[in-house]
Amino acid sequence: MKTLQEKMALAIANARTALEAGELEKAKEYREEAEKYAKAIEEMKALDGLSAAQKQEPMRPPLPTAGDPTAPKPDDEPKADPVAKAAYIQQFGEPQDYIKSMLIDLHGKDYEAKYWAHRKAFNRYLRHGEGALSGEERRLLKEVVFTPESIKAALKQGIDDFRVLKSTMVEASDTLGGYVVPIDFQARVIERLPGLTQIRPRATKEQTSRDVFERPVSTGGGSQYPNNVTITWVDETPTAGTAATNLTYGMESIPIHTAMAETFLSRNMLEDAAYNVEEHLVRSFSVASAIDEDNLFLTGDGNGRPEGILPSSTNALSLSYGYNPTSTTAIEWDGLVKTRWTLDAQYRQNAVWIGEKATYEAIDKLKDGEGQYLWRAQYGNNSSATPNPLMGFPTLEQEGMPSIATNAYPLIFGDIAGYTIVDRVGMSVERYLDSATARINQVVFVMRRRLGGQVTEPWRIVLYKVATS
Repeated sequence: MKTLQEKMALAIANARTALEAGELEKAKEYREEAEKYAKAIEEMKALDGLSAAQKQEPMRPPLPTAGDPTAPKPDDEPKADPVAKAAYIQQFGEPQDYIKSMLIDLHGKDYEAKYWAHRKAFNRYLRHGEGALSGEERRLLKEVVFTPESIKAALKQGIDDFRVLKSTMVEASDTLGGYVVPIDFQARVIERLPGLTQIRPRATKEQTSRDVFERPVSTGGGSQYPNNVTITWVDETPTAGTAATNLTYGMESIPIHTAMAETFLSRNMLEDAAYNVEEHLVRSFSVASAIDEDNLFLTGDGNGRPEGILPSSTNALSLSYGYNPTSTTAIEWDGLVKTRWTLDAQYRQNAVWIGEKATYEAIDKLKDGEGQYLWRAQYGNNSSATPNPLMGFPTLEQEGMPSIATNAYPLIFGDIAGYTIVDRVGMSVERYLDSATARINQVVFVMRRRLGGQVTEPWRIVLYKVATS
């Protein structure tokens, strides 16, 4: 059964979620519910004070060697370290009350100190290996220590059952192996990914504490009305059933998969106290993850990995497409025009083209009947590294895209928010020093992280097909 503090925290979280969704009346109801719990908590504190006064025993002289019975009993709960607390606030800001209550429930009153102890133990492990860790540090590095931002992300997904978060704290290391990295280390790796990729910065991004991310989706409808809800105008006294719709719901699941990356680091650098080992690993893992995941988000087959927009470079998702009117082996300008108009107007506002450089080179060489380059005629010569917009839309290069060939799909056009990426809480790092690495004065670090991805709103994305039909 949830405590009053947990119920109040949940009501506050629900109110914030409702506000973000624009549901003002529902947010007001949740706020009023939270206020009721707050008053109940104050009343409970008052009752506890009365109970303590009622149970107070009369004063009596201390017995020999028994000590002073009036002396306060030692507090079994660890007290907050003021230095750790100040550093924690400097790092994350002052957490809101409902976030504090959740952190205390998950990690205890000394959650600030636990966070810094986790960071210290992780850095010790990176530099000196498992043998340098104490038993308490080993135990701590088998947990996920949540931060205020990770709690907010969990609440955003509607995770109101603490058992899910608590199981995540220890489940991560059992699944991944090695030691769990500080959760903001994982956040720093993910934050760097968008600058190195084409899909992640434009996709819809979610976070989960589960092995499968689920969300409700409406079924039916078309590309213009994807939710199968339409508006009906009626007279002042409408007939029965006039405003009925065919809205139906289903559940869409995005499975979470495990990805691995490894990097080497000189033992001399590890022994250099001034060298920032964490920053080196963040940078190395970000580069490796960015290249690999961007390819998978485009062409991954979904078998033990994210499913791409073009699974195995095919149109396995049956996305709409434009096509060449005549050629089955080359790009044609009329085919590009057809592709642009295949996408509905509301999704063209944020649309981009995605293709490999050879595809853009082929488009750049297209000429009209007078020998004028069609693409350059729109914008003139461009000497910068970034290609000109194509028909008014940004062009993104990604070398994982299919090449031009018969029945191939060398271009994606659309709003990439129709693709959803889900990052799983929990990332681990294992440190290896064996005879092979020792001979070359290197230590190898293996990172494991979990994520999933797939197209969730296919009406936002269309393809270009090199075919006549």
